[in-house]
Amino acid sequence: MPVDLLAGSPPVPTLTPRALAARLREPGELALLDVGEEGQFGLGHLLRAVNVPYSLLELQTPVLVPRRGCPVVLVDHGGGIAALAARRLRARGYADVAVLEGGTEAWAHAGYELFQGVYVPSKAFGEWVEHAFGTPSITAPELQRLLQDKADVCVLDPRTVAEHAARHVPGAISCPSAELAYRFEDLVPSPATLVVVACGGRTRGIVGAQSLISAGVPNRVVALADGNHGWQLAGFSLEEGLQRGYAQATPQARQAAADRAQRMIGACGLPMADLNTVRRWLADETRTTFVLDVRTAEEFCAGHVPGARHAPGGQLLQATDKWLGTLGARVVLADSNGVRAAVTGRWLRCMGWEVHVLVHGDIAGDAADTARQALDRTRGANADEAARVVAELAAWEPPVAQIEPDEAARAIAAGAAAVSFDRSADYLAGHPPGALWANRARLDEPVRLLRAGRELVLFSEDGRAADLAAIDLREAAPRPDEQVKVVRGGLKAWRQAGYEVQAARPDCLPASERIDVLYWMHDRRAGNKDAMRGYLDWERGLLAQMARDGFAFAAPQDAGSN
Repeated sequence: MPVDLLAGSPPVPTLTPRALAARLREPGELALLDVGEEGQFGLGHLLRAVNVPYSLLELQTPVLVPRRGCPVVLVDHGGGIAALAARRLRARGYADVAVLEGGTEAWAHAGYELFQGVYVPSKAFGEWVEHAFGTPSITAPELQRLLQDKADVCVLDPRTVAEHAARHVPGAISCPSAELAYRFEDLVPSPATLVVVACGGRTRGIVGAQSLISAGVPNRVVALADGNHGWQLAGFSLEEGLQRGYAQATPQARQAAADRAQRMIGACGLPMADLNTVRRWLADETRTTFVLDVRTAEEFCAGHVPGARHAPGGQLLQATDKWLGTLGARVVLADSNGVRAAVTGRWLRCMGWEVHVLVHGDIAGDAADTARQALDRTRGANADEAARVVAELAAWEPPVAQIEPDEAARAIAAGAAAVSFDRSADYLAGHPPGALWANRARLDEPVRLLRAGRELVLFSEDGRAADLAAIDLREAAPRPDEQVKVVRGGLKAWRQAGYEVQAARPDCLPASERIDVLYWMHDRRAGNKDAMRGYLDWERGLLAQMARDGFAFAAPQDAGSN
């Protein structure tokens, strides 16, 4: 930060690395939030930390930590960002906020583990599932021979439809992993068919295959070893576009799934919760309860339990920290017949969460959910964007007065500087002509302009990220009311008003400044085979690193069932 925004603030309580490590072993709720930007977080973070970038702090924290009385510990990567974030959270009503003394650097110096990458607990969990259950697999050359021989084999892709459409094993059917057990009879009508579950790397292929095996489907089920990466490393080409995908479940498939759900819930010992109980839990201010609807987006939109958030079961397992930000919280999974909740809940329990299942027939709706509909609401076929899990943002009331696009255009024409607070990738794709790019955690240049007497017009796609940056900039501005203006409706409103938006070359922003981008093995989806190999090695090594960190997953009650 270019200016001491903490001047005059009360001191923030701190925890030493040793004290935090001890706190993580204790029961009870705790929100461990890493307030670094995504690129910083991905280069090294605490295993159980949830990334809530400072640039979106007040928008993401209420969703991930809905109970304001929950203890919060903030971790940063230098620059005093955690202490500044603590001040912002206190202003939003979070009373029990502390900071890890020295951030990630001190944690590593104390001998504790830092983990690279994103969705690390979920990735490590996939490795644990394979180890604990002996999940069978098939190599890419073996599968290729079966496909060439036109053997009775069905390849299922358990990733999102958008990821599948970007590229997949030729002939694969798109069916996100929590939907596999629900729609299995429609996708694989013959019990003699070999079922191969093939994802991008390892995690969802392993978890998807083991989910079907544990659900008791009659077929032989295997995971494709190393997924798309293994397929490409073996010299085979991938297919693009949505060629085959799931359709609306038939009554026969739904009935089979309902029967399967009852068996799984009983075998796993998953506790059930009725709607009145869930309502009482949500009203309890002493304990956090997350209610997550694990069905498809179409079903959720057609009807859902009040207070529930949408969390497709497969993605919830793949990126748990995008929905659950409070360790020790209670999790309720809402479903229409229980099979998706049972599959998801079983694995979440192994990951250490307290899980309850709410089966509520009234939320079934009449949505005609299909893979094609799912693809139509995604951003397109860019592989990296398709794989990105976007965190939900809280409702927001702008704390700073805003201006309309026409007034913004006049101010810029009169000499005000336009500044974009979008993600750097979105800035490169389009921004107002001449606009600078900045991040709320790196405000040196905007503050320099303010001190030189310039006015700033702040943009972000919908205006919300710009609102947050304005809070900090107003504190640094000599004349805040005159110098800091946010465009109402952001870049979207600017475009709708007919104003120009221009793209920029990637090299206009140095990689060192793009702290919101994780460059670690970032080109593996673009065909870099060394990056693919490195990524697969990283996944395989997570269990050992997790063991060094002292954390272990728990075998389910029905661990003997395969």
